[in-house]
Amino acid sequence: MNQPIKAYIKQLVQEAVEQSLSQGKTAISIGRKKYVIANWKMNQNLQETLSFFQKIQDEDGVEVVICPPAPLLLPAHTQIMQEGKKLSLGAQNVHQEEKGAYTGEIAANLVKEFGCQYTLIGHSERRQYFQEDDQTISLKVKRALQEGLTPVVCIGETLEQKHQAQTEKVLTSQILLALEGVNPADVIFAYEPVWAIGTGESASPEEAQKMHHYIRAVLSHIDKKSAEQIAILYGGSVNETNAKEYALMPDIDGVLVGGASLKVDAFQKIITVFAKGD
Repeated sequence: MNQPIKAYIKQLVQEAVEQSLSQGKTAISIGRKKYVIANWKMNQNLQETLSFFQKIQDEDGVEVVICPPAPLLLPAHTQIMQEGKKLSLGAQNVHQEEKGAYTGEIAANLVKEFGCQYTLIGHSERRQYFQEDDQTISLKVKRALQEGLTPVVCIGETLEQKHQAQTEKVLTSQILLALEGVNPADVIFAYEPVWAIGTGESASPEEAQKMHHYIRAVLSHIDKKSAEQIAILYGGSVNETNAKEYALMPDIDGVLVGGASLKVDAFQKIITVFAKGD
């Protein structure tokens, strides 16, 4: 990262922190959409998927998005249509190019054809295991939008970065690069601290709220008009027990759920929490 960008990020971090501290918790924005998104990762088979969609129920007041493994997208879409439920599908990842010699990758226009409306981008596991950097994620955001998909951009700090008090700088950099050349209002963000993914550990509701408010403060520097309407979700060992605490936080607009989304009863309880809004 060159020096002018570093200087800008430093200034933005300082201003956003000051704004966050001076304002405290924001009021709940009326009209901001709520989301509960399931990330199944590399889990579930065909029969489990069909059974899940037969049992799960949509609820008013919250957008429910399921992100199954790519081979299950088409049967999941077919099952949703047959059941007549108001559920949405998302891909776990898309490639930044429209098409080409990229063995094993998946094109954004293909998942759109299979019924997807959303796609996760930049999940911490993609960043860690597949070395996806911020520049690649920026290209994927643009590709998703070009194909009519809503990108759910995952951002978050590692445990080492947290201990070094680098969280705000990391998040600012990730946000700026993800939104380069795109309309912020077209993107959903998911704050998922890397140290909380699949560990059973999670940020406390108050800690998560603080970071969500910070993220919104950064977004207000980029586009003040849309910042209050951009959905920011929390991800990191969310389950049916702790979901209600996150739902009470004014800047947390939903959750990105991993392991708990594989169990219909548990996931349904999470949906209900955010549908009720309390």
